[in-house]
Amino acid sequence: MAEPLVDIALSPRQIPSDMLARYSTSAPRYTSYPTAPQFTADFDIERIAAAWRQSSISAAGLSLYIHIPFCQSRCLYCGCFTEIGHDAAAVDDYLAALFTEMDRLVELTGNLPAVEQLALGGGTPVFLNPAQMRRLVAGMERRFTFAHGAERSLEMDPRRLDTDYLDMLVDVGFNRFSFGVQDLEPDVQRKVGRRLAPEKLDELVAHLRRRGRTAVNMDLIYGLPGQTEETFGRTIRRIMEFRPPRIALFGYAHVPWVSPHQQTLEQYHLPNPAERMNLFGLAFEMLLAAGYRHVGMDHFALPEDELIRALDRRSLTRNFMGYTTRRGLDLMGLGASAISSVGRTYCQNIKDIAAYRERAAGGTWVKGLWLSDEDLLRREIILDLFCNFHLDLARVSQAHQLDFKVHFATELEKLRPLADDGLLQTGKSALSVTPLGRFFIRNICMVFDQYLAGEERERRYSRTV
Repeated sequence: MAEPLVDIALSPRQIPSDMLARYSTSAPRYTSYPTAPQFTADFDIERIAAAWRQSSISAAGLSLYIHIPFCQSRCLYCGCFTEIGHDAAAVDDYLAALFTEMDRLVELTGNLPAVEQLALGGGTPVFLNPAQMRRLVAGMERRFTFAHGAERSLEMDPRRLDTDYLDMLVDVGFNRFSFGVQDLEPDVQRKVGRRLAPEKLDELVAHLRRRGRTAVNMDLIYGLPGQTEETFGRTIRRIMEFRPPRIALFGYAHVPWVSPHQQTLEQYHLPNPAERMNLFGLAFEMLLAAGYRHVGMDHFALPEDELIRALDRRSLTRNFMGYTTRRGLDLMGLGASAISSVGRTYCQNIKDIAAYRERAAGGTWVKGLWLSDEDLLRREIILDLFCNFHLDLARVSQAHQLDFKVHFATELEKLRPLADDGLLQTGKSALSVTPLGRFFIRNICMVFDQYLAGEERERRYSRTV
């Protein structure tokens, strides 16, 4: 077993300003490699379908992601695919399409492995009324086998919840609950269009714990208009009172060319890179002082959480649902815009909801990618560095029958300035990301990304700092 990572003593607020400026660029968050912009409409559906059939025989297990693209109102910071203004009848039609897509893919793949992980995302899955949620879960359970103890999680907009709805979620088997909080300051909430009273959150979390459900995540965002160290500090202190096992601390990604509604926020002051790092650094210091450990990039967890155990074993990984402990699972994405990762293939569904409903029976994939041997090699390298901050060069060389230092001579030369800046150590047998380098892990990983291009990259991805 690998030696546990030492908790970082360095605070992001100690990083020199010239270093922040030097490494502030645009880069992927590497929930996949190659990343979604490399998916193409010109892909061989039959070849990918054949790979899915083969993978259903050999896969260690299955992750299932269901996209529910509905919200009651639009939060101005949001960059997710969601639509506003749908009624219960439209949701019923969407669920019918989901079941049709499930039937088609189950028939395509044959004898599927058991589902080890289920995640509902959106939008907000709790847009579904109780009867619709029960119907969705029952429909999945008729079509898939769920492993004993499978993780069943969902993202939740707490503004739409009450304790009766939580009881229903517990009764149908959900065991991990992710609350989208973002910020608890009234002025910030007003500016971004997402008002949530802390008392409401109190009630919901307490009720889940009374029902014996302690696997609670809370999502926060730094870099929103109106946030200062004083106000964000109040939010962090309030969140720590709940003692959630996991906290996601996302940096606001301002990409109005992708999400035009974000332009509304430009009437306010948006924190600059130095201010953003101060906000993140403040939260970082407070969370570590309260006993949390830094999982990586934007996630924190209590020491007993399985994410930390996986990190210490160097077995943590990422997929389109974020950090996960379950390596080797195929991911099947269902619903409008959902992405699947099966074997050496990626597939993405059509985004338009009406078109998705129409195509559910005949085929919803509109983009795909067949990963080459080189893609698989680089994906392994990027995921190991990104998630576990370590790369065993001998293991990679042996697994892929190559000499790492010869094959990646250009990349190793590009890493030299980053090593000189103290971001990583390049030894004979390993690459190790330093405590300082963990704050710039996207910059490190992009060295191994064959698909990045300057001007195109600037418009596709959020800032690293």
